[in-house]
Amino acid sequence: MQNQPENELMRLNEVMAAVHYSRASIYRLMNENKFPKPITLGGRSVFWVRTQIQDFIREQIEKAKEEAA
Repeated sequence: MQNQPENELMRLNEVMAAVHYSRASIYRLMNENKFPKPITLGGRSVFWVRTQIQDFIREQIEKAKEEAA
């Protein structure tokens, strides 16, 4: 992944594309405390912090490696 500014934000469609999960799956995992929670910037503007999503992806890759071993 490219080096991104630490505070760069992502919209839901970008998050869905990055993790290949549906909107429903993302919100279900958030409710189960298994997915990074978004931040709200006024009104209905919801964003995720890019570095948190990247960390989530890395964790999933590591879990998959451990399960395969």
